[in-house]
Amino acid sequence: MKNKYWDLLFVFIGVINIAFSFRGNEDFEVVFGYELNIWIYRAIWAFITIGCYLSYSKKKDFESEAKDK
Repeated sequence: MKNKYWDLLFVFIGVINIAFSFRGNEDFEVVFGYELNIWIYRAIWAFITIGCYLSYSKKKDFESEAKDK
């Protein structure tokens, strides 16, 4: 059950990170000492966010099905 909420936390962090990346007028973002194109950075965060949301949704559905039985 706790893992479900971690997924939701990462979804929230991902959305915030993507939204704030549009706030600046930068072409690159530094990640672990490497410069990434801002669109690649946003795509990576979008992939993480969508993956965590799908995981959260799947766990939520599985829990609700288990309660129905």
